Amino acid sequence: MAAPRGITLYHSPASRAFTAYWMLEELGVPFGVKTIDIKKGEQKAPAYLKLNPAGKVPTLTDGEVVVSENPAIAIYLADRYGYGTLAPRIEDAARGPYLKWMVFSTAVVDPVASLHEQKIDLPGFNFSFGAFEDMVQVLSGVLKDREFLLGERFTAADVVLGGTLSRLLYQKILPEEPVLMDYNDRLTQREAFHRAADATWPSQFYGALA
Repeated sequence: MAAPRGITLYHSPASRAFTAYWMLEELGVPFGVKTIDIKKGEQKAPAYLKLNPAGKVPTLTDGEVVVSENPAIAIYLADRYGYGTLAPRIEDAARGPYLKWMVFSTAVVDPVASLHEQKIDLPGFNFSFGAFEDMVQVLSGVLKDREFLLGERFTAADVVLGGTLSRLLYQKILPEEPVLMDYNDRLTQREAFHRAADATWPSQFYGALA
């Protein structure tokens, strides 16, 4: 494991930045947290926009490295501090599906579910991220008879998907399919999940899932 170079997570409570926080807890590396209050618009401050021009959280710095977007943060952290454990090695055949589920979690699951919450269900054939029912079917299919996305092996891909999945299940956006609920239960029992949830979410939110 490489020596930490001074990691800082720019984070806002009760936000999608929970995923990056959980990732850091899984790795067990020292890190600092700087709170960006998105309700006050602090993500649009000039100093923060220099780090993340999109004005979103999370953003992570590690020495001179700056990374934003949850899957990118998770890939970076897992490769640097958990390579071969939380991240399959480049020669490992599991590296392909690992990267696929990393991307699928935020490029498909999150936007499709967000649209569904707003009563917008687009035909999957016409849009690259597919239909809501297709997304649910894909998740249920891959997790059937599996402990984690890559089988018995927990990886950073489970953190990225799990950070989204647990929020969507709590908010009743995803259907309570038994396979999804069981997977979520396994994730929320992890000590790193609890540490991240305690630090980032009101107890009534993630407490109901743990």
